[in-house]
Amino acid sequence: MSPASGQDPGEEGWEVPKPIGYIAASESIHFVAAPLLATAAITAIGVILADGDKLRWPDAAVLALTVCVTLFVFSIQRSFNARTHLFSAADIDDWFGTEYRPPDTVLKQHQHDGVKKWRTTVRGATNAYNLGVVTLGLGACLALAPPEDATFWQAFFRWTASGVAAVSAGTEGISTARIWHSQRPGSP
Repeated sequence: MSPASGQDPGEEGWEVPKPIGYIAASESIHFVAAPLLATAAITAIGVILADGDKLRWPDAAVLALTVCVTLFVFSIQRSFNARTHLFSAADIDDWFGTEYRPPDTVLKQHQHDGVKKWRTTVRGATNAYNLGVVTLGLGACLALAPPEDATFWQAFFRWTASGVAAVSAGTEGISTARIWHSQRPGSP
């Protein structure tokens, strides 16, 4: 990190999470999207349990959606735990003011350690969220498959919808695998 203006070249500044917009994006997916998607999956489970006789693979769909809900809830909890490690210089000013503020060297070191913990923990939350999206797509794919006694056009439209869900889940799965690969130590 380059020193801020007016800072000695040897003095360490506040850690800035990169990319800067990642904090807001992370909070949006973990505290807004994940709860909404988990709620949708729970609702779908209820519908499938009530009308499973109209589906080809209701039990497999319920399993996929249950895994999905579990991953989203894990994502929310993990992100909450990650957020407890993240603070900024402005937070310090709000909490301590100038009179009781600890020395900047102590605060900066604590903040640097906190950002490292946040980064590691939020990565786990993001991975769980991404897998939750994949299993949501898988659950939709399984739920959309037509029952055995479907008419030609019912089967055509339901298989088409199921295929769209499968392609979406597969695409997200590939994207998630690429992210995991890029996060491995020694990856380019």
